[in-house]
Amino acid sequence: MSKCKLPVDVVVAITYKCNARCSMCSIWQIKDHQEIPAQTYLKLPATLKDINISGGEPFMRADIVEVVKNIKTACPNARYVISSNGLAPVLIQQKIIEILKIEPNVGVAISLDGIGQIHDQVRGIPGAYEKVLQTVEILKKAGVKYIKLAYTLTNDNLEEMTKVFNLSKKLNVDFTMAAMQNSDVYFGNKENKLHQDPQKLKQAFYYVIKKQLQSWHPKQWGRAFFTFGLYQFIIGKGRKLPPEAGNQHFFLDPHGVIYPSVVDNQNMGSLALASSFEQIWCSVKNNTLRKELKNGLAKPSWMICTARSAIKKHPFFVGGWILKNKIKFSL
Repeated sequence: MSKCKLPVDVVVAITYKCNARCSMCSIWQIKDHQEIPAQTYLKLPATLKDINISGGEPFMRADIVEVVKNIKTACPNARYVISSNGLAPVLIQQKIIEILKIEPNVGVAISLDGIGQIHDQVRGIPGAYEKVLQTVEILKKAGVKYIKLAYTLTNDNLEEMTKVFNLSKKLNVDFTMAAMQNSDVYFGNKENKLHQDPQKLKQAFYYVIKKQLQSWHPKQWGRAFFTFGLYQFIIGKGRKLPPEAGNQHFFLDPHGVIYPSVVDNQNMGSLALASSFEQIWCSVKNNTLRKELKNGLAKPSWMICTARSAIKKHPFFVGGWILKNKIKFSL
């Protein structure tokens, strides 16, 4: 093994159990619910700074509290966000109280793809919208400091983007977004392709970008850059920054298999079988894979999980874009 830099960002899918029936994802159809033991997460590298605990629906994993505890032990300096569909308010209330004792600064991202019936249709669950609102209130009362609404653009909810953004401001929570993607290792291998009216698409994205740039919070300016990058990617102009899949970032599935990202299907090794994370990450095979990913093997995508580390790696480029566009969007 040769020396290599360990990653700083990860999406950890702790279960594929799911109580939603989303139109853009078929994880809920997966029958194999094998999950690595909670103690396996103690092998994660201490270099990690941003950890997204995901699923399926992560709160459906019975030992989620122990999982979070072990991840916190392995990665004491990381920022934690749990991504949830918010469809089990009572269960989430029970678990989040225990999780806050382990990590008081944990954030929770709740999926919301539209207002009322539109969200119910996208998520395939009647009453899903009301459950999301109930979950947000539960999280606030429990003392969760960082809550965000996570909107996913599909072919059925473009007009809901600005509505969800405005609702996030009304509820005094953050807003993040994504677009439906294709993946051999995530989303249940669902084939997705966006079809949107170009003018309506631009109008919706530019509304959000303008609002984010008008904020007094620098974090929102970075979000504006990400949002613009997502728009550029959707209309076929590629990534604003080089990918960090398999380099600064990786995806860990519930079986313990490490992949470069949620859309890159190269099996880098099993955390469950390895004696350490470094044994996998710093192997000759994966050092070669990183070079191949950098040189074009990485699957085209623009997601916050892989873009976040790239944004931090290129502060001057991002800062220049922010300065230029704060002036542009203020006119």
